[in-house]
Amino acid sequence: MMISAVLKPIRQTNCILTVKRKVLLASVAGFCFGVRRAVQMTEAARAERDGQVTTLGALVHNSQVIERLKSKGIATSADLGQIHDGTVVLSAHGSAPIVMRQAIERGLSVVDVTCPFVTKVHRSAKALIEAGYNVLLVGDRGHTEVKGVVGAIEELGGAIQVVCSPEEVAFVALGKKVGVVCQTTQRRENFANIVAEVCKRVSDVRAINTVCNATEELQEAAVNLARKCEVVIVIGGKQSANTRRLRELCEAQGARAYQIETAEDLDPIWLDGAAVVGLTAGASTPDWQIEEVARTVNGGSLPDDWHLHHPDE
Repeated sequence: MMISAVLKPIRQTNCILTVKRKVLLASVAGFCFGVRRAVQMTEAARAERDGQVTTLGALVHNSQVIERLKSKGIATSADLGQIHDGTVVLSAHGSAPIVMRQAIERGLSVVDVTCPFVTKVHRSAKALIEAGYNVLLVGDRGHTEVKGVVGAIEELGGAIQVVCSPEEVAFVALGKKVGVVCQTTQRRENFANIVAEVCKRVSDVRAINTVCNATEELQEAAVNLARKCEVVIVIGGKQSANTRRLRELCEAQGARAYQIETAEDLDPIWLDGAAVVGLTAGASTPDWQIEEVARTVNGGSLPDDWHLHHPDE
């Protein structure tokens, strides 16, 4: 853990107050392997291919990353029907198999940048269906990853139910054999609690923990950070589920936690009276975005001995 004592100017009612403060950086933060891989593959497609390159939906849940890709000539479309030629890049969060088929039928070249950890969720759910289990997916309804997993199971003619919390299990028809998988960015405690609820009603339960390693590393680092801080700034996209969970975990440790996308979102009032401020970031947050916030909190320069470590490294 890196610690730096700084003098931070905070603007208050037309005057600048100088406050001595420590800035702590989470032991791991920012880009995970799957996001880094997706961005690199998309940029390589742009460099190597003629014609338009378009991502289907947001490549990752970070609007600043999407804007940077746009500046490099990579477009984004929410509707496959609006992509008429060139190359379509499928989201890192995964897609239903029907999307791939429809893209090929439209004569598009396809680059599939689905995170390998998301692919594991698809494989695990399919294996459970083929083994005769009714499958529950622990995840956020409407999330791109969840939609992709549900679509993959429906492709097989199977059924999968999405549950968000242990309380929801009471309202789900389970059957005699139940398999449970998990959205990669869920909290492992939530997954374990839901499995425990299923086990109260069903004797034949097979649970496969598909929370990705990067998610677990980021969450553990955020918890350890929050225990040492009065305030934690969590950097990441507004639509990022894993970033939101980092904020929730920090709050659960008693820290005041605020989720922002850029340094411009910082409110100096949040830092009032805080002797120790922590910084962490979601799996879709690039280094430059973290460093920008660090400089702002740290009075214009990076904290001493700045070392940003990513999950999975």
